[in-house]
Amino acid sequence: MGTATIKQPESGMTAATMIQRATDMIPVLRERAGETEQLRTLPVATVEDFLQAGFYRILQPARFGGYELGLRTFCDVMVQISRGCTSSGWVLCLTSAHTFHMAAFAEDGQVEMYGDDGDFRAPLIFAPQGTATPTEGGYTLNGAWNYNSGGEHSNWVGLSAIVPSDEEGAPPQDLLLVFIPRDDYTINDNWFTMGMRGTGSKQAIVENVFVPAHRAVSQGAWAEGKVPGFGTHENPFYQTPHLEVFCAELCAICVGLGEAAIDAYVERIETKKTTFPPIVLLKNDLTAQRHLGLARGRVDAAAAILDSIIDNQDRYTQAVADGTIEYARENALRPMLLTNEVARLVHEGVDLLFRQSGTSAMQQGQVMERIYRDLATIRTHYLMDPERHAANWGAAHFELEPHSPY
Repeated sequence: MGTATIKQPESGMTAATMIQRATDMIPVLRERAGETEQLRTLPVATVEDFLQAGFYRILQPARFGGYELGLRTFCDVMVQISRGCTSSGWVLCLTSAHTFHMAAFAEDGQVEMYGDDGDFRAPLIFAPQGTATPTEGGYTLNGAWNYNSGGEHSNWVGLSAIVPSDEEGAPPQDLLLVFIPRDDYTINDNWFTMGMRGTGSKQAIVENVFVPAHRAVSQGAWAEGKVPGFGTHENPFYQTPHLEVFCAELCAICVGLGEAAIDAYVERIETKKTTFPPIVLLKNDLTAQRHLGLARGRVDAAAAILDSIIDNQDRYTQAVADGTIEYARENALRPMLLTNEVARLVHEGVDLLFRQSGTSAMQQGQVMERIYRDLATIRTHYLMDPERHAANWGAAHFELEPHSPY
């Protein structure tokens, strides 16, 4: 083990090609959006389209059959996919980005998980909802993890698990991230929600599953850059902090949703007329124009914040190359503040368009109605808690212990 090299499915892949493929899928994904909601998971055809396009390999290391196209290309693709269907963007984003996070794992673990063909698709659940009890050669995993987005179409899953203390009542020994194959857990269908219905974010149930040590990393050590996988790949990007990338994932989805709302609103005001005289197309109405402009500004501001997160990750990558990177807790927590600002700005923009679209746009199955429900659901995510993140960063700024890891 430790020597595998996998050929890329397509030679000469470029960022422009990948982004264009995502853009071309927007009308297809919009056409399937209703079916996706009804199925409460992605249609098989959508997953096949994503596989054929190569989207799962955008961040994947070249050694294991990936394209190494970088975080900016990844986010550009996810914005376009989310612009077509938020649930589809969420599942693709949160099952394909974890090829970056896998670089923290021991080389033997990476070789095992990528297998012979490099096909790796895995949700990653950061909220610890189970235990990893030390045993010879690794851990015994037990628990029930909610929010396994896209698990039905994946072949692995990443789970946060607490390593319990040997002494009753004592703090946990550690918080791990582990990966297990799809065959090692069962799915409990408990995903019945107001929005994001198509993500299939059902519960993963794990009972007495052995996890070898090479498929586990300490999240505390990871935050400090002290994990066994760093140095496995020549590209310094794979030795950079993980939270920036995870935050970029969420921000790209939100920006794509904001673009979808603007698209839906523009289409509406180009065809719908004012209710009272003078009877004109809404696109000629001052109020409609004003709401569109206000929303455009907010979504653009959110996109600019996403760009700043990507820029910062680029600086981290250069710092790794220069040997000057520092894993400061304050810096690690900062992108979470920005992620919540992205969500707030997009919400403000979408809310403006939602209220101005009229009651007919609120009927079940209408595009704006679905977008509004999806955004409301996204904002309930654990990482969309601005008050907690603000307090965490404030504590870290004064070199105090944050109130929670995330």
